[in-house]
Amino acid sequence: MWIGILLYFTLLIGLRYKVGGDTINYMGDYYWRVPLSQWKYSVLDKFQPGYTLLCALGKSISPDFYVLQLLHSLILNCAIGIWIYKNTKYIFTSFMAFYLSSYLYFSTEILREALAIMVFLFNYKNIEKKSWIKYYLGVIISCCFHLSAVILFILPFLKKVQFNKTYILLMICALIGSILSIRVIQSLSTIIVLAEKAEGYVGVTTGMMAGGYKLMITTIFPICFGYIATYKRTREIKFEWMIGIMGLLGIMALFNSIIFGRFSNYFILFFCVSFGTTIIQWFKTQSQILRNNAFIFSLCFIILFGIGFKMYNKYTLWVPYYSIYNPTDINREYADKMLLNR
Repeated sequence: MWIGILLYFTLLIGLRYKVGGDTINYMGDYYWRVPLSQWKYSVLDKFQPGYTLLCALGKSISPDFYVLQLLHSLILNCAIGIWIYKNTKYIFTSFMAFYLSSYLYFSTEILREALAIMVFLFNYKNIEKKSWIKYYLGVIISCCFHLSAVILFILPFLKKVQFNKTYILLMICALIGSILSIRVIQSLSTIIVLAEKAEGYVGVTTGMMAGGYKLMITTIFPICFGYIATYKRTREIKFEWMIGIMGLLGIMALFNSIIFGRFSNYFILFFCVSFGTTIIQWFKTQSQILRNNAFIFSLCFIILFGIGFKMYNKYTLWVPYYSIYNPTDINREYADKMLLNR
């Protein structure tokens, strides 16, 4: 059944036609890509070499974009399926949590960053083994797909993060640090090469409602889950420190969601697996309190992430669905623009 689900989603996503806002942008870029025999990386290319190499491989097979889609979907779904299977026995609940929170976003919007995150999923074990050479080589590979992976360079230094009294102090530090970091980014405008990008990042806002919603799903909800799940250190949860870092990044995203909000993408799957595993364990205990907690958290999770599909009609990025067998042109980019402008 697990293999069947992964195969279904591989074909569903891989054979889509203009489903997803950024997918349309990637389609336009793919038109200009060259086959593998002509591929060479240029520092002037706006995309990283890992992705352009994958494009070259797809272009060697066919000039049609759906070939790249299939390759990307196959890599994504295989990586997610194997990693979830290796990290929890509650694979279906964990995948459902990921589907509701981020799956469509990963598979149709952040194509390059999703590949960087997939590399990190399997590189994570090197942190636990303290194999630092292997880990940092893995981080470099992640950066070859998306530069947001630079956040992974400092990750090993944050391994002691826990949901305790010290975490409150870390939250305050994150708040102060985010304010200072914006000033650093603004100072980059004095460097001609980085001026345009720095000004673009600092100037982008998502509006109070969208910003508040992002804060809820990436910070408040995960932190509440972490504190309650590890109440007075009487219980442990999987990937506690990763969820803690995700919460800190959510706080920093208050000041610039484009920069710090993207970093949270590297931690969401860890949160979903931890959440799915813990919720089922609570449901299976004899404690009425834990079963009640499981019900409340499950309901809140469904409501919170369900709202994301309706917010500013964002669901129109994926609905209606069209495949390469019934191609239909439809404008799907406006939903993301509405989200950014409000």
